[in-house]
Amino acid sequence: MKHIIPTLTLTALAAAASAQQAAAPAGLNYNQVGVSRTSDSNTASAQFNPAGSNLVIGFATTHGDVTGTDYNYGQLNLGYVFKGVAQGIDATVGLSQTNGDNTLYTLTLRRALNEVYQGLEISAGYASSLTSSDDVDGFVFGGTGINSTKTARFVDLGYNVNKTFQVGVGLTQGDKNDNTLTVFSVRAGF
Repeated sequence: MKHIIPTLTLTALAAAASAQQAAAPAGLNYNQVGVSRTSDSNTASAQFNPAGSNLVIGFATTHGDVTGTDYNYGQLNLGYVFKGVAQGIDATVGLSQTNGDNTLYTLTLRRALNEVYQGLEISAGYASSLTSSDDVDGFVFGGTGINSTKTARFVDLGYNVNKTFQVGVGLTQGDKNDNTLTVFSVRAGF
């Protein structure tokens, strides 16, 4: 009889730990690697949040084929996250350098939607080139390569399958083409 309470306590703690392990994370993870696919491009990306600071450092590379023309973009990203600016929304303001010759500024808003469905989150963003020329080769944004445009916007709905993996589907569009690209993504947090 005197061993029942410790046994029940250990059993309850083990059950709670195992349930917590399977649950999706409550907050937003800025340490992740991912791959994305559209109908004409593949993108690989990684970003990390050093030592829990508000900085986000990342890179992305994309390879695609538009109307028979291959393109490759490599990009370095640096951002600052303003956490909880309104209603649980994180805002990230960033600068990106593409292929060493195109600089852009970005704004991304991100929010967990756990009140709708546990593990769901939404992201939306805008990017604009700082180049004065109208002829911008392209850049990586919203999980894909954006060609011959100075600005782009995206929206992405992600679902955290568990603490590590997230799947997402998004829409990305540039200003010069009316094509809206559907982007499918798989991300792994670390």
